[in-house]
Amino acid sequence: MHNMLMKILLAILTFYLTPNSAFAGSEGEMAIIDGLLPLTIKQAKDLMNKPNTYVFDANTKEVRDQYGYIPKSIFINVDNWENLLPKDKNANLVFYCLNRLCFDSSEAAMIAMQKGYQNSFVMLDGIEKWIIDGEVIERVPGTDNSIIKKILSNDELTKDKITDYKDTIHSQMYFGNLPSCRDCHGVEADGTKEIKNIEKSSKRAVNANCISCHEKDAKKLSLSTHSAQIHPGSNNPSCTDCHGIHLPDNYKLDASNMNIRKLNDDRCGSCHTKKQERYHETFHGKAMILNSPGKAPKVAACADCHGTHNIYPIKDPRSQLSKENRVKTCAQCHPGANENFVSFIAHANHKDKENYPELYNTYIFMTGLLISVFVFFGIHTFFWSLKLIKTKLDHPKEWKLRKEQIKADRIKISRFTPFNIAQHFFMAISFLGLSFSGLPQKFSSADWAQSMINFMGGPIMATKIHHFSAILMIIVFLSHIGEICYYSYKNRAGSYDPDTGKFSWKIFLKKLFGPDSLMPNWQDFKDIWSNFKWFFGFGQRPQFDRWTYWEKFDYLAVFWGMFLIGLSGLVLWFPTFFTKFLPGWMINVCAIAHSDEALLATGFIFAVHFFNTHFRADRFPMDMSIFSGNLKEEEIKNDKMRWYKRLKESGKLEKLIVKDNFESWSWLAKLIGFLLLFTGLIFLFLIIYAFAQMLF
Repeated sequence: MHNMLMKILLAILTFYLTPNSAFAGSEGEMAIIDGLLPLTIKQAKDLMNKPNTYVFDANTKEVRDQYGYIPKSIFINVDNWENLLPKDKNANLVFYCLNRLCFDSSEAAMIAMQKGYQNSFVMLDGIEKWIIDGEVIERVPGTDNSIIKKILSNDELTKDKITDYKDTIHSQMYFGNLPSCRDCHGVEADGTKEIKNIEKSSKRAVNANCISCHEKDAKKLSLSTHSAQIHPGSNNPSCTDCHGIHLPDNYKLDASNMNIRKLNDDRCGSCHTKKQERYHETFHGKAMILNSPGKAPKVAACADCHGTHNIYPIKDPRSQLSKENRVKTCAQCHPGANENFVSFIAHANHKDKENYPELYNTYIFMTGLLISVFVFFGIHTFFWSLKLIKTKLDHPKEWKLRKEQIKADRIKISRFTPFNIAQHFFMAISFLGLSFSGLPQKFSSADWAQSMINFMGGPIMATKIHHFSAILMIIVFLSHIGEICYYSYKNRAGSYDPDTGKFSWKIFLKKLFGPDSLMPNWQDFKDIWSNFKWFFGFGQRPQFDRWTYWEKFDYLAVFWGMFLIGLSGLVLWFPTFFTKFLPGWMINVCAIAHSDEALLATGFIFAVHFFNTHFRADRFPMDMSIFSGNLKEEEIKNDKMRWYKRLKESGKLEKLIVKDNFESWSWLAKLIGFLLLFTGLIFLFLIIYAFAQMLF
């Protein structure tokens, strides 16, 4: 109630206290008469498409010859034009003339209303706006069309299609000497300002009028790098190039939520295209692109760093980005910014070896890593898949019998502890959270990126989801490191020499690279060779030990990923802290490494790991051992016969046989598992779609 009363009071005060120049009267008023209904171009078009609608051209003959006319419109600037009105007084009548400053259409519409035509309307913007909007016109044969070319020339105030002539900036001022149309668009004539034909579209005229009010800003601009006085030979921007008054729908502003930064990014980028491309590769730029519609971006745009009217070359001490001012400028958003931090390269091109060698080398290394991993495992997965399908087709009875034997087997061998199962579950949840919040930032130009970001509540909320998922993953990783340390200490006696009772490096290394370890050994390379020979029909299907070479790769990739993604992510999360001892270009390096390693991880998990574990023909549709913690004895015989034989010979097999109640809650495990798999496959599809979109 209090807010409502304040709004009413403010409206009353505005009405009585705002000077006449705030309204467009005879000292700059719109050509509309009380009682008439004005139409926008769109409303007029919609009405023209309805039956029993007539269009009347109230322009002078000279204007009609210069500008043309709306098809099927009736020219009424003749004697006794009232005789041209239809007999049906319920008909819709649309009148127009040149523009909003022309009264002839309003006067004609008023006469029509007095004669009983109550459905009389005025297309207020006239033939000029009709032409600017690209609507169809007809011309009087033999007339000059130079005026049309001038209207549509590069001297237009804006290339954006205007749908609303509301003054989006000055209209937010409740008090003061507000400008009317002719204050901005008019030119001096006999001591008064008049809008003469095309002068309304002249940048020079409007800019001169801007300067007459904004003297301080004009003075700053005259000293800046954009000044026509300092750089007279260049295509310098003027007021209307950077500032928007009559904005198209995608730039709507209101007093409570200014979308200035979005407009700033777009207007600066129209000239500084290459710089904008580099900016859009940074977090600031991606957040700008993915900003939720109608929400004000909370990240730095061009003007936040470079300034507005006071833009100077970076070497100029007056520049906000000069050595003297750079720390202060960055500290506005990043408290604690230091000299290292501000040496971050905002518009760096990581493909430019000459100017940015550190970034280029990082890019080449990460690209090489991506290609090598995906090429090797792509070939591996493809031929493995073909071999299994061929085996199934060539030996259908044996294949079916083996599947039935495994399904009927009731002997279960323990493979994972409950703690391992919990670790894997939370690792999967955190990984999907990181993928969900990170992929739209990685592929910010993809069609689906904006929808995903909007679903999360915008780029800032997506960042918070990313950070939460990262914390969860770090906790899981540290819990595993703690588990390794615990069991290493608990079983430390196994690394002691039985003869001397002292620690033996030889025994330790033998266990570290032994068959029960997840560290790679020479046997793994033999297994890779044997598997490829089997793929191509040059050998028998190999049998593996407790851990296969692809399982070891999956496991060790987590350590590599946590080192690379984790550390680079922390640098990006806390840049001011890490730049206390790291150079600023390390932020750029970490951004490249973090982004590419994350792409490698998501692509590998959702394609290769899913196939190796779940989608290959002999495991499809899902391997449930990560939920149950167990493998059936027949499964071990089928894939891991070397491990099975070692367990048999050592007498450990009986100790690992377990009885569980997994069947009673297997439905829940399958539900969770399929949801995780389905989500991962959606993300994989989005990655492939984004790359296809970039290529084609």
